[in-house]
Amino acid sequence: MADKGKVLITDKVDDLLIHGLQDLGYECDFRVGISQDEVDRIIYMFSGIVITTKTTLYKSTLEKAAQLKWIARAGSGMEIVDVEFAKSKNIKCLNSPEGNRNSVGEHTLGLLLALSHNIVRAAKQTEKLIWQVEENRVTEISGMTIGIIGFGNTGYSFAEKIKMFGVKILAYDKYKANFENEFVKESEMRELFEQSDVVSLHVPLTSETHHLANENFFNSFKKKIYLLNTSRGKVVDTSALLMAINNEKVKGAGLDVLENENFSSLTSNEISIIEQLIKTQKTIITPHVAGKSFSSRKRFAEVLLFKISSLE
Repeated sequence: MADKGKVLITDKVDDLLIHGLQDLGYECDFRVGISQDEVDRIIYMFSGIVITTKTTLYKSTLEKAAQLKWIARAGSGMEIVDVEFAKSKNIKCLNSPEGNRNSVGEHTLGLLLALSHNIVRAAKQTEKLIWQVEENRVTEISGMTIGIIGFGNTGYSFAEKIKMFGVKILAYDKYKANFENEFVKESEMRELFEQSDVVSLHVPLTSETHHLANENFFNSFKKKIYLLNTSRGKVVDTSALLMAINNEKVKGAGLDVLENENFSSLTSNEISIIEQLIKTQKTIITPHVAGKSFSSRKRFAEVLLFKISSLE
C-alpha cells in the first residue's frame, strides 16, 4: 500500500482509528496533550490531523499546514476549526456527530428527569438525613410539549427517546425542512414560544446561535419552561438565564455546558453567576460529559475511519 503521509493525533482516540489509519497507509504520530504552540510548529509535516476539543485549527495554524489534506474532529462541534479557510486550501473537514448522538440524547433526557423529579435536590437532602416529601413532589413529563431547537443528530436522538413519555414534540431547525415524522411536528419558533413546557437546545455554536437564549428569548415563552442545553455553553446567555430563573420564567435548567468551561480562568463575575445558579436549587450542571460515554469513543473512531477512507 502506498505511503499516504503522516497523521497527527492530538488526544486519546480508540485504537480502532489508529489501526485503521495504518491499514490505509498512514503513519500515525500519537501526541496526547500536545500544546497549541507545538501543533503550530509541526503541522507542516502532516497529511492529516485528528483533534478533539483541546486543539484549535484557526487560520494562523492552517496557514502553516503545507501538506494537510484533511482534518478529522472526534466529536461534533466545528467552531474550533476555520472551516472556510480550510476549504480555500482544499483541506477536507470531517466530524463525527453520529458517534455520540445516542449518549447526548440519553443525557438530555436524564437532565429533564432529574429536574422535573427533583432528584438531585432530594438526594442531597436525604444524605443530610432530611426527609422532605411534599417539597419534592414531582412533575410528570407525560402530557408536556417538548420544544427542540436544532434537529440534527442529537436533537433527533432526544426526540426519539422522549417520545415514549406521551409528549407532544415540536422541532425547529432553520437549516432543515421536511423532517416531520409520526412523532415530531416541524414547527416555527413562534409555536415553540406559545406551546413549549420544555426547550432543548441542539445547535452548533455560530455567530447566529451565540447567546440565542437571551433575555428576549426567555421572555417570549408563554409558559414557564424547563431549559436543557447539551450543545454549546455560549448558546445561552448565562446571566439572562439566571434572571429568567429568578423571575420565574424558567422553572429549571439542565446544563451540560457553560460559557466558560476552563474553571481556572473564571472571572469573579462568572463565578458569582454559577454560584447563584446553584443556589437557586433549580439548576443542574454537569461538566460537558453528555457525549462522553464509554461507547462513544469507539463510535467516533468508526465514523471517522469510514469518512477518511471515503476520501480515497
